Amino acid sequence: MFTINIHYFSLLREKAGVEQESFTTSATNLVELYREVSGKYNFELPHSMIQVAVNDEFSPFEAPLENNMKVVFIPPVAGG
Repeated sequence: MFTINIHYFSLLREKAGVEQESFTTSATNLVELYREVSGKYNFELPHSMIQVAVNDEFSPFEAPLENNMKVVFIPPVAGG
């Protein structure tokens, strides 16, 4: 089990109702983690449509999880 500090942006933050949370998971990589939080908050975007950053650097979704990581899920954002 890992404890991950997750930050949500834009519509993911609105859907989750929180900007960040400490999340305990048995996921082994970022894809599994995103699927888990997607199920919890009913996110409609597949992971292929968002970016993910780990410890302030963009990362591939296949990257393994480590305890106490900072993970940021970033959906597409439209400007106006």
